Amino acid sequence: CVPLCPSYTLDNDLLSTEQRQFYEDNGYLLIKKLVSDDDIERFRKEFTRICKREVKPPGVMIMKDESLKSQFGQSEKVVNKVQDFQEDEELFRYCTLPEV
Repeated sequence: CVPLCPSYTLDNDLLSTEQRQFYEDNGYLLIKKLVSDDDIERFRKEFTRICKREVKPPGVMIMKDESLKSQFGQSEKVVNKVQDFQEDEELFRYCTLPEV
């Protein structure tokens, strides 16, 4: 990267140099066990409830991969993104976790 290339991470003690570089190169970073298994299960259940339309938070948009319909039908497995979920208290709680 040339010196004028923007950096998306801060030079601090939260991430290692290798983690920062991986994020800069790939746009994501996987940190295993950052969020508890209990929380992940709660978020997964709420995600499924939204996909099945058991709850309908205002403004939420469900994006589906139509190419998976023949394999999974209308299940949540065809959903690749739930967008604008800030009105769903349980799912939005993920964004407010101190770990995140």
